[in-house]
Amino acid sequence: MKETGKFFEAAALFGTGIVAGLTFYISKVEIPSRKDDTGAYNLANYQHVFPPSAAFMRPFGLIVTALVGGTVYTTRKSLWCAPLLCFGSLGPFTALAIAGTNEKLMSKKTLEIMTPEDDKEVKDLVIHWGKLHNVRTGLSLVGFAVAIVAALDLA
Repeated sequence: MKETGKFFEAAALFGTGIVAGLTFYISKVEIPSRKDDTGAYNLANYQHVFPPSAAFMRPFGLIVTALVGGTVYTTRKSLWCAPLLCFGSLGPFTALAIAGTNEKLMSKKTLEIMTPEDDKEVKDLVIHWGKLHNVRTGLSLVGFAVAIVAALDLA
C-alpha cells in the first residue's frame, strides 16, 4: 500500500495545487482587474467565462477530492484529513452559498441594463460573487499548504 500511497500523494498534491492556483488567480488577478469596469462589462465577462470554468472545475474538484480521500486511506496520515475537509467542502459551499448568485448572474441580460441603477445592481452582484469566491480561495490555499506539510512529513 506504500507505493499506492505515494501515487495518491503525488496526484493529490498536483490536483490541490492546480485548484489553489486557479482560485488564487481569480481572486488576486481577475476580480481586482475588473473593479473599475461597468456592471454590464462585468456581466458579459462573467457569462462568457463561467460556463467553461464550471464545466472544468466541477468534475476536477470531485476528482481532486477523491484523490485526497484516497491519500488519507492509503497513507493513513491523519494530517491529510485537513485538505480533505477543505477541498471536500468546496462543492457544498458552492452549491449552498454561491449557486444562487451564479443563477442571478447567468439569468441577467446585458441589453436589459439601461440605467445606472441597473448597472450598479449587476456590479454589486459580481462583487458579492467575488467575496464568496474568496472563501473558496482561502479553503484551497489552506488545503494545499497542509497537503504539502503532510506529504513532506513535516508535522
